[in-house]
Amino acid sequence: MTESEARRIAVIGGGVAGLATARHIVDGARAARRRVSVTVFEKNDAPGGHLRTIRDGDWQLEWGPNGFLDNEPATLRLVERLDLNGALLRSSDAARKRFLLSGGRLQELPSSPPAFIKTGLLSPLAKLRVACEFLVRKRAGLDDPNPAPEADETIYDFGVRRLGREFAEVFLDPMVKGVFGGDARELSLAAAFPRMVELERDHGGLFKALIAISKQKKKAADAGPSGTLHSFRGGMAALIDALVGSLDGDDDAEVRTSAPVTGLTRDDAGWTVTTDDASHGPFDAVVDASPAHEAAGHAPGPELRELIGGIDYSPMAVVTLGFASDDVGHDVDGFGHLIPTREGHRLLGALWTSSIFSDRAAGGHVLIRAMAGGPRDPHILDLDDDALVALAVAELTPVLDLRSMPVRSWVIRHPHAIAQYRPGHLRRLKDLDQALAAWPGLVLTGSSYRGISVNYCAKEAEIAAARILDHLASAPAAAEGGV
Repeated sequence: MTESEARRIAVIGGGVAGLATARHIVDGARAARRRVSVTVFEKNDAPGGHLRTIRDGDWQLEWGPNGFLDNEPATLRLVERLDLNGALLRSSDAARKRFLLSGGRLQELPSSPPAFIKTGLLSPLAKLRVACEFLVRKRAGLDDPNPAPEADETIYDFGVRRLGREFAEVFLDPMVKGVFGGDARELSLAAAFPRMVELERDHGGLFKALIAISKQKKKAADAGPSGTLHSFRGGMAALIDALVGSLDGDDDAEVRTSAPVTGLTRDDAGWTVTTDDASHGPFDAVVDASPAHEAAGHAPGPELRELIGGIDYSPMAVVTLGFASDDVGHDVDGFGHLIPTREGHRLLGALWTSSIFSDRAAGGHVLIRAMAGGPRDPHILDLDDDALVALAVAELTPVLDLRSMPVRSWVIRHPHAIAQYRPGHLRRLKDLDQALAAWPGLVLTGSSYRGISVNYCAKEAEIAAARILDHLASAPAAAEGGV
């Protein structure tokens, strides 16, 4: 190594974003022949954040994300770095089939133009309106990369403008529930689905974009999320376990649990991280990978606290139910179903977990994971566990022809489930970047900012680590000493 003293970096938050960033910092420094010492501070008694797997006898269910799509190179690089390729678990072919609740019954989502023409999910007039998308002019202002709230189109408004109100209510409304647990009428298209803005800006419309993409011999799925859903044998916690194991087994890193951060300050000596029981530092740099609602509480300076604290979250209740296979009358050979708001249900939708990954349920049983809450139902967590199970069973019974109560049930509560990228979110991120310039060595990452999925966390972890290493190469070392 070319430096005699290790440069010290603190990482706040032991979820996948923080742990992956720590791993990349250590690896990047080692490749550059620099010495670093990375400390991860995790508030809970075990790392992982929302990426946790519950193993209960022969049952296996996820606390948070059910898996990840295999279309993000950063995630695949991380899996390979951790030697987890052999543990990858591909979702079943049945998971390609997805359903919507319409008029009280399930209908399969069309997966091809002929299927779309035949679907009963839209009226003939609505299908004609979709066909007219080719004639809709592109919206002005698409070249602004950081639109102000009043100029930032919502997902719902985009759908109405380009494809018609019925399409927006039947397809976009439940899709946004399934991804963000949110309301399409309240989320920024540019922040949540930037690819849609790019297609309209560059090609004039969605159909024109698909034609151009086809001519370029690219996949039509380029218009939106693609890839195959994967998890790991043993669940998504396998990724966390591998990250923690790699860091704890590395002389240049450590993971401290039960260490909630309450303050973050900087002076001439460097950065100090304050936890419930001690102050730690000085550090040369800090990566804050905690959720925005936590980061706002310890961020340095009122401007950062205000900007970060303005990122909203919605509450979510996840009710997972285990049934004997014979007690589910409806075919659950598929990914699951989403529920448009106009159907009048409190549930947002349900994943048919044991059809996605066959090893998740006890033999002769099925596992169904229902979600409720979001910005339209903010008091969902006021219900106790029994009431949440009763709600899920009552709403799923006529849809899936349930013939008994579940043999097992689990309730998971997320007071701050998923960040909601409201109109003006990209302008907020621009303002955040400008405010961070006054705090050299501080980097924000995680699902609160530029993407909510495991894939985005993996991608942003690489970017955050590169920024930290660049900072270390240009800044003087923090004062020696400290804890």
